[in-house]
Amino acid sequence: MDQNVIVAADRAPLALLEKAFPKHEFIQFPGFAPVYSRGNSQIFSMAKQSPLILHQIEKDHQNLEQFVKLHKLDAVISDNRFGAYSKQVHSVFMTHQLHIRLPSPVAWLTHGIEKFNKHILNNYNECWIPDFEDEINLSGELSHPPFHGIQTHYIGALSRLSNIQNSDKHSEFKPELLILLSGPEPHRSLLENICLTQLTAIKIDTIILRGLPEEKNIPKVPEHVKLFNHVSTAQIFKLIQAAKTIVARSGYSTIMDLVAMGKTAVLIPTPGQTEQEYLASLLESKGLFKKMNQQDANLNDVLKHTSEKVDFLPYKKTLLEKHLRHWLQKL
Repeated sequence: MDQNVIVAADRAPLALLEKAFPKHEFIQFPGFAPVYSRGNSQIFSMAKQSPLILHQIEKDHQNLEQFVKLHKLDAVISDNRFGAYSKQVHSVFMTHQLHIRLPSPVAWLTHGIEKFNKHILNNYNECWIPDFEDEINLSGELSHPPFHGIQTHYIGALSRLSNIQNSDKHSEFKPELLILLSGPEPHRSLLENICLTQLTAIKIDTIILRGLPEEKNIPKVPEHVKLFNHVSTAQIFKLIQAAKTIVARSGYSTIMDLVAMGKTAVLIPTPGQTEQEYLASLLESKGLFKKMNQQDANLNDVLKHTSEKVDFLPYKKTLLEKHLRHWLQKL
């Protein structure tokens, strides 16, 4: 496959992708930055921002139509950006979350939100889901079943780590504990502070990847703790490979990376993100991961769980390359 790919993103995702794929062409695609609550529910925070979100969807669509004309694009793949579709070229929407999970007090809104999601998807030619169609899957009820009347393809789990060759050259660091931080503020920083506070009393070799590709400064920490704002994909691979115990958010991309390497972890969902809470519970019930809530986070308990090898068999049958070839032939 020898297509010219242009990557459009904004802020931290743009910085991350530019470092991961330096040979590709990048353009800035300004997006909405939601403000998250410090509490355990985000529903009211998101409700207050809904007019801004709707405005951003229309703005994304207008900006994308300009990109299509300017760069003479043949097709567009939108990674969960609702407004990133074009009426001029074939447009694909990629998501693992067709079905929204809401907290019990507002569960009555579920039907309306799903109706809105389907309305958005009707702007696209098709929907790609990075998961497996069969009963053995990673996202459960978030992406199963597909919407009726929407052309949907399950393309297998995707991970930036799946194409890295296993090497005898292991990481120079072999941490007892690897903590992978990610996600929105303020909860990213809250979990970081919880971990650093506990690590003053827990004297084990620890590496914390802060998930801050744009950040330059690093706070002072005890000698047995090493902090990195960002490392390369190859370094992440080696650290996950070498770590005895791993702690991570239950974001879907993180889960796919860990599954690609056959490594389990203790998952701490971002408070109020019902998607992450559901995924952590689902995958714990399948015996793939352990779940721990942020308010109960205790690294002494975490250290009881070594990151043993787990075998998620469907991952070996990823459908992506086959699907991409077929799709490109149709354009």
